[in-house]
Amino acid sequence: MSQGPAFQELNNPPVSSIPASVEDFLQQLAVPTLLRLDGVDQGRCRFVVTLLHGNEPSGLKAIHQLLLEGFRPQVTTFVAIVSVSSALAEPLFTHRFLPPLEDMNRLFTSPVAGEQGQLAQALLALIRDHQPEAVIDIHNTSGDGPAFAVCAAEHDCFYDLAPLFTHRLIITDIRLGALMEVMDLGCPILTVECGGANQRLSDYVAIEGLRRFLTASNLAEAASLPKEEKLALDIYRHPVRLELQKGASLCYADTPCEGVDITLPTQIDRRNFGIARVDSPLAWLGPKGLNALRLVDATGQNVIDQYFVARQGKLFPRVTLKLFMVTTTPRIALSDCLMYAVKESYHQLEEAPTDDHWPDFFAGAGSLSSG
Repeated sequence: MSQGPAFQELNNPPVSSIPASVEDFLQQLAVPTLLRLDGVDQGRCRFVVTLLHGNEPSGLKAIHQLLLEGFRPQVTTFVAIVSVSSALAEPLFTHRFLPPLEDMNRLFTSPVAGEQGQLAQALLALIRDHQPEAVIDIHNTSGDGPAFAVCAAEHDCFYDLAPLFTHRLIITDIRLGALMEVMDLGCPILTVECGGANQRLSDYVAIEGLRRFLTASNLAEAASLPKEEKLALDIYRHPVRLELQKGASLCYADTPCEGVDITLPTQIDRRNFGIARVDSPLAWLGPKGLNALRLVDATGQNVIDQYFVARQGKLFPRVTLKLFMVTTTPRIALSDCLMYAVKESYHQLEEAPTDDHWPDFFAGAGSLSSG
């Protein structure tokens, strides 16, 4: 094991050195760590990032299980385990980040001072240095719901990578400073949201998806299935973020809370990837109505009047919507957002491409046009 300025490096750890529990494994790591697992083919490599948020453990659980199995990937694999200190803070795996630190996945597209900024830049440098074929960034959602993948550019490679984990793919033009938004690393970066941190299915999605990603000889063919077995990709474009206006208040309850700007049902995360129609109320509004909220699009504009309407003290969709990343965690709703939404008109089903290679990733990688 070697200790660098940001990441300690751990090369091909033997099974005998891996603790039986993921909690003890995390304690053993103690600091941000880069694992190297030599592959059958050592002339190529792939990259996995996990635990950018300390309360999203499915990726770490999957890596821990693979290490216990003595798993050997098809090509050399690097695994960056990032926010170890946040994950270790008691209670374990409950802190997205530790104040006064910032959200780690908002620091990758512009230089940031301090230890977190150094860590972000060190991770980008590692990816550049190793030149992987692809990067998978494993997350959990802040509420319960099904798995989905997110990418920040239109390219066929994402249609190949996403089905290794899920048939749902969101192509976003919102820019927040996330790892997947970095376009000069020489490889595609796919974010995988495995589902809620407390859902057993999320851990299954992570480990089975990583097995497929790491055992495939050719990633462009990895998700190929006979035509009669192939699921169409469920693709969503142009998501928007529902946020609270500064100083607005919220609560989670099954009846409206007096004096609060918005009351969300306690099980609103059951709306994740469900269709929200214009006659379906989503929340109770206080006296400020829609003025307590903003809906931010890719240009940073508040477009709430295009998507939502207030009627009878409740929040209704103005058009048919698909909701995702709906949170039931108040601190995340306050510091980040309540949910994302896409218009059903921006949703399509299409089959994954049949090409067996990825021609010039960067020729087609760019922001989506607005619309």
